[in-house]
Amino acid sequence: MFDPSELFPAVPNLYEFPSIHAEMLFDKERIKKYSSAIHEVIKKGDIVADIGTGTGLLAFLCLQAGAKRIHAIERSSAIRWAKIIAKKNGFTDKILFHNQDSRFFDLPEKVDVVISELIGHIAFEEGIIESLIDAKERFLIPNGIVIPERVQLKGALIQENVVYPEYIDCWKYIEGIDYSHMREEAVKACYLTEFDDRNLLSDPKEFFAVDFRGIEVPSLCGSRIHVVNRSGEVNGIALWFDARLYNQISLSSGPWTRTHWRTCFAPLGVPITVKAGDKILVTINMQLRINDQDGFKFDFNIKQEV
Repeated sequence: MFDPSELFPAVPNLYEFPSIHAEMLFDKERIKKYSSAIHEVIKKGDIVADIGTGTGLLAFLCLQAGAKRIHAIERSSAIRWAKIIAKKNGFTDKILFHNQDSRFFDLPEKVDVVISELIGHIAFEEGIIESLIDAKERFLIPNGIVIPERVQLKGALIQENVVYPEYIDCWKYIEGIDYSHMREEAVKACYLTEFDDRNLLSDPKEFFAVDFRGIEVPSLCGSRIHVVNRSGEVNGIALWFDARLYNQISLSSGPWTRTHWRTCFAPLGVPITVKAGDKILVTINMQLRINDQDGFKFDFNIKQEV
């Protein structure tokens, strides 16, 4: 089982650091796309639930778009900043703040729109599935709207040329001391990095897609055969998300984009030499957080087809 600590670090009070929020709030692509979806969806008088409100920006944008009332839900202590910002901007009388995990409390009323940006680097590690499916079932009026509508995990074979030599193959000898065991540990981690299409050895494929307009909890275990499109050395898989916020408004962390999200590199312990036309079976397994104390789990396997 892989250690996803590079993706979602277990830093105590992670959201106590303003820098974490700055990365999201000053991500122009993220804000532009969410703002566009909000102004297309929100009608005057709508009641909205913002799941994982953080410092409150999506809630504030909903108010600017005409919402009557917002239920801003945030389980971390960052909600105290959202309250201060709301007061400074005259939003206090239209926002009800709930310092809760949305799955474990009830709203006093149904809402017209549920919105969230609990999207992780590989889509699902921040709990968007668990939170939104629950919120849709319990909070949303019939025929209400969920933003995002759909999130998918995509992946491709990759020959990664920075992380692999610098953080994996580097583990040999230090001052004559054998440190090779650390390589075994290093290949168990996932890494956030940047690359482009030139690093990919196959076309991207969708592994999982979750449509939040339904309420079915999906299985996040699946296999895809990737056909190699050029000779090289597969030393892992590249992973990213594509999200459809509403209608044609979409957001991605793919290798052709530049947002605060980054693409994920999951390395192989032993690289595979390939040529164009070879077929590689990639199997990915993710496990959702059923209970509050559960951690996100991710594993993958690569097998060369004969």
